[in-house]
Amino acid sequence: MLSGGPVVAQSQVFTVSGVGIDARGGTTTEARAKGLQDGQIAAMGQLFRRLVPNMYQADLPDLSNRDAIDLVRDFSVSNERTTSGRYLAELTVRFRPDSVRSTLRFAGVPFAETISKPIAIIPVYQESVVSDPVIWSDSNPWMDAWGRVPPAMGLVPRQLPFGDLEDLSNLRIEDVMARDQGRLQSWASRYGADDVVIATASLLGSLGAESVRVTLYFTRTGAERRLDVPASGGQTWTELFIAAAARSWAVVEDEWKKENMLQFGVTGQITALVPLNALEDWLTVRARLEQVPLIDRHELQAITRDRAQVTLYYLGDEDQLKLAMAQSDLGFVWQDEAWVIEDRAASTNVVQTFGAEESAPSMPVPASSSIYSQPIEQSPPPAYPSGLFSNSASERRP
Repeated sequence: MLSGGPVVAQSQVFTVSGVGIDARGGTTTEARAKGLQDGQIAAMGQLFRRLVPNMYQADLPDLSNRDAIDLVRDFSVSNERTTSGRYLAELTVRFRPDSVRSTLRFAGVPFAETISKPIAIIPVYQESVVSDPVIWSDSNPWMDAWGRVPPAMGLVPRQLPFGDLEDLSNLRIEDVMARDQGRLQSWASRYGADDVVIATASLLGSLGAESVRVTLYFTRTGAERRLDVPASGGQTWTELFIAAAARSWAVVEDEWKKENMLQFGVTGQITALVPLNALEDWLTVRARLEQVPLIDRHELQAITRDRAQVTLYYLGDEDQLKLAMAQSDLGFVWQDEAWVIEDRAASTNVVQTFGAEESAPSMPVPASSSIYSQPIEQSPPPAYPSGLFSNSASERRP
């Protein structure tokens, strides 16, 4: 059985765990102080790699040790071990979100922080251009390699197939090669995945002068990416396949980050309706809205027994907003001349139809709010607006 390992929750985007420390000093105390400082700086590097697309990594600010540690809110230590002049431990570092955002923003480095729903990987192996492609086969080293890639700890949870009888029954190689969207989505729903990436690998050359060619097909967008991963040194076939799988996953993560980069020069305001069966439905939707990084804040304009009207203030464009909301199981659709927010995780989600005479709750709303509101382009503010990205009630501006 294959899986993608632990994932980062949206609330933990700015937390880096499992940072190994192995420091030496004149005394154990000196080694511990050095190790804790080095560990926090290493964690900052991991966080920047998590948030920033690869093409912008070279633009990251060169922070001093003090400036880097100023980004840290707190940290915790586990598995401490000491010997004379040596300190070993594992560190979990929690960073200050607003400080990290400001640092990257004012350095001109684009970044993303929206956690994707799991992406299911289908490793297809084709030994040569004349060989038949395979998935569910004992002779698929490409599948085995994906199972040995380190766990995904970035913005994209990785889900690998179980490869059991249900997989064999529900997804054939013919469906995959034909890129049958219906079949692929039906299969992916088993893993709670909204997106599937077909990763096809084939060999070029012979051992000693070989490389692996990988083609990545993203079913949600229809995009295709190709990369060749050459062998290096004395790599075995197994090591080459693992390296190719790791490189391929880095491309998948990078595509997500580029698609969800925060656009500080574009902000929007939209008022939408939320169908309700009970008050608890609104509380659920509200909690999910607060988990969407692109939403600066939301304001409840009116509420009745069967619907609520809420105004969203967000960063970026409308397509980014829809995609970010979808990761929190919120649909955002234009229906009957009004924007409607759907709770897609509800077991019985009733999407109401709002007629012309009932396009909003009966309670009055401010004249400045409109269900026809569209994104408004603005120049970047000179400094971080108060409340931007604050998701907890205590941090929101009035």
